[in-house]
Amino acid sequence: MKKIIWISSYPKSGNTFLRSLLASYFFSKNGQFDQKDLGNISEFPRDHFNFVKEDDFLNEFLDWENKQRKISENCKQMTFLKTHLANIKIKENYYSINPKFTLCSIYIVRDPRNVILSLKDHFQMNISEAEKFLFNEKKVLNMQKEGLLKSFTPILDWGSNYKSWNKKNLERNLIIKYEDLVLKTQETFKKVLDHIMKYNKFIINEKKLANSINTTSFDNLKKIEKNFGFIEKKIMGLEKNPNLFFNKGIARDYKKNENDKQIFKNIEKKYFEIMTELNYL
Repeated sequence: MKKIIWISSYPKSGNTFLRSLLASYFFSKNGQFDQKDLGNISEFPRDHFNFVKEDDFLNEFLDWENKQRKISENCKQMTFLKTHLANIKIKENYYSINPKFTLCSIYIVRDPRNVILSLKDHFQMNISEAEKFLFNEKKVLNMQKEGLLKSFTPILDWGSNYKSWNKKNLERNLIIKYEDLVLKTQETFKKVLDHIMKYNKFIINEKKLANSINTTSFDNLKKIEKNFGFIEKKIMGLEKNPNLFFNKGIARDYKKNENDKQIFKNIEKKYFEIMTELNYL
């Protein structure tokens, strides 16, 4: 019954990069990245619910367990799911990430001073709006279309999202840093594969692994998006956003944003303990 492998993160923390690696390794013949293969890793809850009227919207979480049960009842040995959900319970009864159906999970964390800049570009906000987004301890994402809603996704604030996935009882969770995934891709991705292998045995194909890493480099993903567009921007309803999805990556450096120094100090003060733990400070 435990078949779901969660690929989780706070938004704009490298989830898509990791899924690109996983998609090219597990869903291609030779490890060659094709963005269509990302369709094998759906997002929960976004891709598993329909648009409904606003007064029915919050009923989604009542159906989380049922949806995750159905996903886990498929004929596959394992199923990857992307999510930005905080790992929480609502009303003490409804798990966002139900342990009964969870094989294991990988959580990607990124320096929040760079996350806020990516949020700013991604959602086309000013820096003050991005700060409110990052600090909102009750933040919920959703999708809207013609007055209808879906994808009830409590992400909370950056620190609460991370803490929810960094609990002592989450023995099957692996935490990796976005910075390591980009700068030490082979080493970090092997850690991910080794973690998955603990719960679903397979032999690593070194040639396929090398192809996956080579064809999902940030520069290559950026080139693909420039030439062919990026499928997930359409899914997210961001076609009109002029900024590339694969915009700056590891080249994004908050230190270059002199005008936002006070915002970064606010982040460091609020998340001092976590950022120190992660060696961001």
